This record gives sequence, C-alpha cells and structure tokens, in this order.
Amino acid sequence: MTMKNTVIDALCWTPLASIIRYSRKRIINKRTSENYDVRRIRELLNKIMTAHGDMLS
Repeated sequence: MTMKNTVIDALCWTPLASIIRYSRKRIINKRTSENYDVRRIRELLNKIMTAHGDMLS
C-alpha cells in the first residue's frame, strides 16, 4: 500500500470522510466506464478481424 492510500484511509475516520468517499466513488466510476469502453472496442475489432481478416492482411 502506498503512503497516499494510507493517508486517505486514515482520513476516512475524520470529518473528511464524505469527501474521501465521494472522490473514491468518482475514481471507481471513471475506471469502470473506461474498462467497459475498452472491452467493447476490443470486441468490435475482433469481429471486424474475423469478418474481414482477408482484406486487412
């Protein structure tokens, strides 16, 4: 665990907990949407390669 995470975990026990919780949720939601987009793009490219692989080589 990094020092930054340790400090943030400690701040969760202070009145700043709501701010920390909000920032963590925002980061998680951003990563989730990015991962979803990457997965969809990968699937689309695989379908294109399967259907038109002979034209791409």
